[in-house]
Amino acid sequence: MQENIVIVGSGHAGVNLAANLRKKNWIGSISLISDEKYLPYHRPPLSKICLQTHPFTNPPLLKPDFFYKANEIDLIHCSRVTSIDKAKKIVSFNDQTLSYDKLILATGSNPVIPIINGLDSTKYFLLRTLKESEKISKSIDQSKQFLIIGGGFIGLEVAAALRAQDVQVSIFERESRALNRVAHPIVSDYIQKLHEDKGVHIQCNTIVESISQESDKIILHTDNGEIFHGNELIIGAGSRPNIDLALNAELDVDNGIKVNQFNQTSDPHIYAIGDCCNRYNKKYNADLRLESIQNALDQAKSLSSYLCEGSITEPSIPTFWSDQYDTKLNIAGISSDADTYIARKQSSEELTIWYLKNDKVIAIDAINSPEDFIIGKKIIQSEKKIPKENISDIHFDLKLLLQ
Repeated sequence: MQENIVIVGSGHAGVNLAANLRKKNWIGSISLISDEKYLPYHRPPLSKICLQTHPFTNPPLLKPDFFYKANEIDLIHCSRVTSIDKAKKIVSFNDQTLSYDKLILATGSNPVIPIINGLDSTKYFLLRTLKESEKISKSIDQSKQFLIIGGGFIGLEVAAALRAQDVQVSIFERESRALNRVAHPIVSDYIQKLHEDKGVHIQCNTIVESISQESDKIILHTDNGEIFHGNELIIGAGSRPNIDLALNAELDVDNGIKVNQFNQTSDPHIYAIGDCCNRYNKKYNADLRLESIQNALDQAKSLSSYLCEGSITEPSIPTFWSDQYDTKLNIAGISSDADTYIARKQSSEELTIWYLKNDKVIAIDAINSPEDFIIGKKIIQSEKKIPKENISDIHFDLKLLLQ
């Protein structure tokens, strides 16, 4: 019996799931519903290289145009799914319906829009899609002052891209440091100094209380009474999972769409993968919702194996990365449960932070240290107890720890 699969979302998770299903000889129909008019594309370049090139250069495609037809994947553009009828097993979009035997939600996440007085009547940019990145690119002018709310990855990467074009940039972060939720204070200090040396003004411990716009001027009022002026405003205040469809369909939701080890939701015919889902991770003994390309690819691979072969693959070590100027930050693992950290500084431009729990490495932050990062990932995977003095000794060959 042939079964119909409908995938909602055309990001890395959705597209790679469709591709993996065909690679594993899924014989039923596959429909991939996208809310954009473009062919599915890589999203990381939107906050990096796409903003550094003029004229604007589109990011690379996830798959070439012919791939979808050649693999009998029905790619449906410009369509936003508005409801799921679990009883009839149909989804509705654009005054149309589509039936499914198995439905996969790969809806990703959306930028958080903070509650700020006056924001609704002020022109601002978000950054999630190609269209939004292109709008920012067209607004770039060296005579302008850009104001960015949020000192996370998106805010910092956009700031780096703008400074590469000699545009003035100020960042406003409500936490005590940039990257407060994802990196060690040593890493935050390094990244913040990197930006300040490049001319970015970073204002931490600052809450933007109100915003107003006068002609082409944007005025920010902060909680400490300061006033800042600029010409363009970018919101980079984090993201939240797209769970509206799941909520309306009364699926279990808790910091994302709750799924089991098969990425199956509380409805046995509906699955969720990628940024939007919250799945138990055996290695870290915790429910994790991960926003990363690697996680999207892992879950697409695992779910395709389950649907086609009845087997699953264990997820890899969570990894994240960020490119800012000529600096690359790589993060592996989840550090929130660490009881010890060790800084290993090879030079003024290379350093790693090793997070341990019970003398086992559980995570690593690496700045411009690709070899240490790769070794660190392998050590995390091995779960071996590691002598702390070996990590802190920059003359010690870390590869010996893999033996």
